[in-house]
Amino acid sequence: MLPKAYDARAVEAHWYRVWQDAGVFTPDVAAVRAGAKRPYVIMMPPPNVTGSLHMGHALFVTLQDILIRTHRMRGEAALWLPGVDHAGIATQTVVERELKRHEGKTRHDLGRASFLERVWQWKEKNGDRIVTQLKAMGASADWTRARFTMDEQCNRAVKEAFVRLWHDGLIYRGERLVNWDPATGTGLSDEEVEHEEKDGELWRFAYQVKDAGPLQAKSFASPQHDDGRPATVMLPADDALEIVVATTRPETMLGDVAVAVHPDDERHAALIGRELVHPFFPERRVVVVADPAVDRELGTGAVKITPAHDPNDFELGLRHALPMINIFTLHAATNENAGVFEGLDRFVARKKVKAALEQLGLFRGTTPIRHNVSVSQRSGAVIEPLLSRQFFVKTRPFAEKALAVVESGETRIIPDWWKKTWDHFMHNIRDWNVSRQLWWGHRVPVFYDLTKLDEVIETDANRKGKDTAAVKAQADGVRGRELLKIALGTLDDELVMKLAVASTEELEARQPDRYVQEDDVLDTWFSSGLWPFSTLGWPDQTDDLAAFYPGAVLETGSDILFFWVARMVWLGSYFMGRSPFSDVFLHAMVRDGAGKKMSKSEGNAVDPLDVIAGISLPDLLAKTRTYPVPDKKLAAVLKSIEKEFPEGIPAAGADGLRFTLAALSAHGRDVKLSIPRAAGYRAFLNKIWNATRFVLMRVGDAPIPALAEANGELSLGDRWILSRLQRAVQAVSGAIDTYRFDEAANAIYQFFWTELCDVYVEISKGAIDKPATRATLVHVLDSSLRLLHPLCPFQTEEIWQKLPGRDLRWPATKLCALAPWPTPDLALVDERAEREMQVVLDAVTMARNVRQESGLGPRAPVAVDLVTQDQAIFEMLGRHAGLIARLAVLSSASRATGAGYSAPRLSGMQSNGVLDVVVHLAGLIDVDKEKARLLREIEKAQKDKAGLEKRFANEEFVKRAPPEVVEEGRVNLRALDEKVARLTAALGRLS
Repeated sequence: MLPKAYDARAVEAHWYRVWQDAGVFTPDVAAVRAGAKRPYVIMMPPPNVTGSLHMGHALFVTLQDILIRTHRMRGEAALWLPGVDHAGIATQTVVERELKRHEGKTRHDLGRASFLERVWQWKEKNGDRIVTQLKAMGASADWTRARFTMDEQCNRAVKEAFVRLWHDGLIYRGERLVNWDPATGTGLSDEEVEHEEKDGELWRFAYQVKDAGPLQAKSFASPQHDDGRPATVMLPADDALEIVVATTRPETMLGDVAVAVHPDDERHAALIGRELVHPFFPERRVVVVADPAVDRELGTGAVKITPAHDPNDFELGLRHALPMINIFTLHAATNENAGVFEGLDRFVARKKVKAALEQLGLFRGTTPIRHNVSVSQRSGAVIEPLLSRQFFVKTRPFAEKALAVVESGETRIIPDWWKKTWDHFMHNIRDWNVSRQLWWGHRVPVFYDLTKLDEVIETDANRKGKDTAAVKAQADGVRGRELLKIALGTLDDELVMKLAVASTEELEARQPDRYVQEDDVLDTWFSSGLWPFSTLGWPDQTDDLAAFYPGAVLETGSDILFFWVARMVWLGSYFMGRSPFSDVFLHAMVRDGAGKKMSKSEGNAVDPLDVIAGISLPDLLAKTRTYPVPDKKLAAVLKSIEKEFPEGIPAAGADGLRFTLAALSAHGRDVKLSIPRAAGYRAFLNKIWNATRFVLMRVGDAPIPALAEANGELSLGDRWILSRLQRAVQAVSGAIDTYRFDEAANAIYQFFWTELCDVYVEISKGAIDKPATRATLVHVLDSSLRLLHPLCPFQTEEIWQKLPGRDLRWPATKLCALAPWPTPDLALVDERAEREMQVVLDAVTMARNVRQESGLGPRAPVAVDLVTQDQAIFEMLGRHAGLIARLAVLSSASRATGAGYSAPRLSGMQSNGVLDVVVHLAGLIDVDKEKARLLREIEKAQKDKAGLEKRFANEEFVKRAPPEVVEEGRVNLRALDEKVARLTAALGRLS
């Protein structure tokens, strides 16, 4: 027997342990290899080892677990392979921060080897936290196969992949512009860069045209002299011909080498090809170039070009063969190329440059603006585009293959509108920078041969002259590793490649006097890109690899379509000859109830574990205070939390949260997490619990016949619910198979709540002694629980175990998690029973509506007349009037033909066109009070309607509002129209 209340915490812990102990999550690879079972594989996106569960994780766990549990119940060898990512920069940052806070040391104080020992210690201590949280969500992943991106197997795969790509000529060393994080001292991938909208200024200054007149001496305060002594430069006169440019980063003008204009811009046509005078470096050649990429409508139509510090300028610089002058150190201070501005922090340099331009008479003013600023996701530092020597993977061959894979249908992208984004990525691909200047990560398996160093330095000197840095160092007696370090910073990349050897072997450990390993580590996405096959044993040809590659589907966020999905397709197709998955399903972003992106810095992040277990308002406020919310926003954030969650967040349990996320996961729409919706779905699960408890109590220990044995005795209600069950099975299965998780949730919700609990359980109360009713009840409950299990595994398992006759129906199955997935029995689809019950349900709904609109309680004893001119419906009413009266809680239900029928003077009525339901109201209502109530409701509905109509009259609202908001407004407007019409009709009947 089920207890009165469902104890989610105890039930969830118990059944997860039972499932794991029973090996439910571990598929039989031998059965796959023997052809006895079909594989179904999902590779879990590995969360960061530093991470804690957030709503993005909760969403992917829910959706992937629904798929895995469904296919497991279908008898397939369902493998959901989990793991954790080493998260290079994130983990190193966390450990460095702890080291600084607790010991006052940096990683450089410890040295590389000792620091890496500390990171491994931190990983062993904290790395399982996210795994424990994933299990709390009910993730039925095969933890016996769990991997870590830096474990021995994955490390071997990374080395093998890099070395193969190297020997195939697909990796090279080159100087390119990278996202440089000066706080952590490394280049970042685009995915590790965030764009924050900030207040800023657009600064304007003039470049004067060279040879446009006589020169004159001008001075400005030199930052090199604390005593204010000026620096003097020779510049054209103030009235010389000039061109004005604008920038948000005036300090970068220290690296300017050109000004670009559009070739068709008549304002600047005469200046194309002419040289300009750089105010701080008059000897530098600054030329006006024509380039169609320039937007002539923006600002003055002239753009300053700093190829070494802007991605667009870099590309333009390559097109025009412009020099690239780096003006920053790795710590974002100005270097020797900044002249008298050398040694300044970049933001200090900004002010100094602006002041100098003013003193030289070249400053042309500022305009306040709001603009996006690129910042490091980890450190928060403003990103500095910086020229840096890195290892790159040539991406063009991979991009062509990725386009073919999707175009041919080998891999489908769902929703399909993301295919355009995929095509755009691949057609506009840049080579992939795989170097990171970190210590934690897969160290680049490239080794420099010291025995070739002298020869290479000599070759370089023959090209550049005998005063290279490496030659000078040799003359000073520098040798070995120190000489290599100098050479790597100055040699051309072609010569560096002559020193380099890529190897899976630890050459430095074996021959430390000859080989020195590259210091950089590989981009985290490199190891993640190998995830679909490195986790299965590659490069070895293992049984797992043969059985489980390629996978069925990759389910992940649309934000990493390029950063992760593309790389897996590239590397999987290259090394395995096939794309790693048949389908890519991209879920949307989880946002708060107002549609805003969830962020701890905004104070609106909701912890999934708080939704599962519940949290009080004081604890919720205290938790929010630990988030990095700016002080000026904190009070407002706390106030909004108090307003939104006056009682805190009620416990929804893991099943409640899972069902909520599934129900909100519509294609093309961000998931707007609604805590009231979660509470509503928890109420749905409570209803299932209570309904099942009632059924089990009423059924008792009486024997339950098989449904087939009772088939000839089935009532209308029995036949109807069995038919509706088949429809539900079809709808839920079809929705899951097409990744429409919201439709699956809504279909099972509608069936379980409305049709099974509200209707059939009520019908069964008067017939529970009949064997056919008991057989139907238990059969439908059993099928419904199995249908709901992938969405809500814990509660369904707990209830399913208590169903009578379960051992007879499924003698080989001890767990709902392994019970067969329901399949529709078309022989039980009964359209006649559905038509007849629809008449019954329409009558019940209309009677309830009239009762509600008349201000009567749901159990007020009212009598109704069921009036129709349709003979078939009239006969149905004769058979089922008693059922209508019972379901609608009526004192009586009488049928009548439309001909000659006259409604009582005081009555309420609703009609669906073929059936009128007339409710007798005499003696039940105070007419005057009811008229006043109806008038108030009509007035309120009309006011709400006017407000919506005013909003829709605003063309800007309709144009700018999200489509779902517009559609929701139109639905509400139609509903208000109908409500006003109903209430007006009710008022008319009282008059």
